[in-house]
Amino acid sequence: MKGTNGLCVVAVLVFFLSSCALPPGGKQVALPLEPLNCIAVLPAITSVNQDDSVEYHQAKSLDSGAAFVSQILQAELAGHPKVLLVSASQLDNLVPEVAGGLSGMISSIGEKLNCEAVLVTTVHRFEQRQGSEYAVDAPASAEVDLVLWHTAKKTVLWSADFQETQESLFNNLFSYNKMLSRGFKWLTVEQLIEEGVKERLGQCPYLQ
Repeated sequence: MKGTNGLCVVAVLVFFLSSCALPPGGKQVALPLEPLNCIAVLPAITSVNQDDSVEYHQAKSLDSGAAFVSQILQAELAGHPKVLLVSASQLDNLVPEVAGGLSGMISSIGEKLNCEAVLVTTVHRFEQRQGSEYAVDAPASAEVDLVLWHTAKKTVLWSADFQETQESLFNNLFSYNKMLSRGFKWLTVEQLIEEGVKERLGQCPYLQ
């Protein structure tokens, strides 16, 4: 069934990408930069298949996070001359059969879309704050990584991650400038992850 195929595609993407996780705060870019005419941007996925201990409510939260991050990608990259946004239904049709592992899947997507690169975004943590913008019992916490793959060479062109659990000024005096920019408020997880993803996209040399 087509719907089942789509779930399999996402599950296999998660499985193979789990071995490509970046170290905390990790960023990398392969030099020299490759000439790219088209970057296929896939809908965000989650890391739920990497951890058998993930409970139902956590998996549901990660799904919400992936949907939200997909919206950010669409809003930030729509209209970019080099970007081709791929919907979940399009991804389902692009890869009707799972074969060849990650490299085969990336290569197949690139070939069918005539794109030299594919951007894969994975949400690892999406935890909502417990409290209000002025007082919390638990702060928002988010983790996401972005990996840009060359479809023909099957190599990583650029990657970055964002990890943050918001801290108070009293817990981290070095966070003053960040807290000031946020109005000394406790952010929602949506605000936290949107800030992080936008910042990382702005650092990608292929999206300048």
